[in-house]
Amino acid sequence: MKFLDIDLYTADPEGTRRFYTKQLGLDILDESTDQLTLQIGWTRLTFRAVPFPVAPYHFAINVPASTLEVCMHCYPFDYLDTQATGKVIAEFPAWGARACYFYDNNGNLLEFIGRNSLPLDNPNLTIGDLFQGISELGMGTENVPLATRQLRNQFGVPQFNRSIPMSDFNAVGDDNGLFIFSQVGRNWLFTNTPAALNYCRVAFETEPNGALQTLCSYDINQTPVGYAYNYPC
Repeated sequence: MKFLDIDLYTADPEGTRRFYTKQLGLDILDESTDQLTLQIGWTRLTFRAVPFPVAPYHFAINVPASTLEVCMHCYPFDYLDTQATGKVIAEFPAWGARACYFYDNNGNLLEFIGRNSLPLDNPNLTIGDLFQGISELGMGTENVPLATRQLRNQFGVPQFNRSIPMSDFNAVGDDNGLFIFSQVGRNWLFTNTPAALNYCRVAFETEPNGALQTLCSYDINQTPVGYAYNYPC
C-alpha cells in the first residue's frame, strides 16, 4: 500500500513552510495563501491553514535501511530518546525496522524509519533521494478494533502481518504504507504526546497501479469528527 496524497491541517502555515522547505529541504509543488503542497518521495503532502489549534499528527518517512544514521547527520534535529536514555535509534526486530523520532514546528511527531524488507538501498543515492515516501500515518480513534474492521471492510486494507492487534493500538497495511491506529489519549511511542481525533485526508492504493481510494479520518471513527474546514474531503 502506498500513500500518494495526504492532507493535514496546520495553525502555523509560515512556520510549516520554513520547517519543511528549509529544515527538511522538501520541494514545493503548489502553494497559496491557505495551503502548501510538498513532495516526499512517492507522497504529496499538503498542509491546509486553519484558524484554530490543531492536535498533533504522527507520520513516518521511509528511508533506505542503511542510511538512517546518514539522515540523522544530514538533518540534525533534536531526536528523542527511545528505548534507553541517550539512545535515539529504536530497534524493532519484529517489524524488521529501525527508526528515530523528532518534532516539527507544529508539535507533530515525525519519524525516519528504515525497513530491512524494502529494496531501497542504492550506492548512487544522493541526499535528495533519501526520502522514499510517507509510510506510516497515525490516526487517533475512539475504538481501535472497530476502526480496523471498518478499514478492512470499506477499503480492503489488511492487518499488518508483523503487528499483533491490541485493544488500544494496531497497524494495518504493509511495509510501504501503514495506518497506525491508537486509542485517543494513548501516548505515541517514546513521547508524552497523546493520540487525538483530528482531520486528515488520504488518497492511497492498496497494490501497485491499483485503484485510487480516498479516506477521511472521520470515515473510520465511532463519531464523525474533524469535518473539513472550508476544504472538501
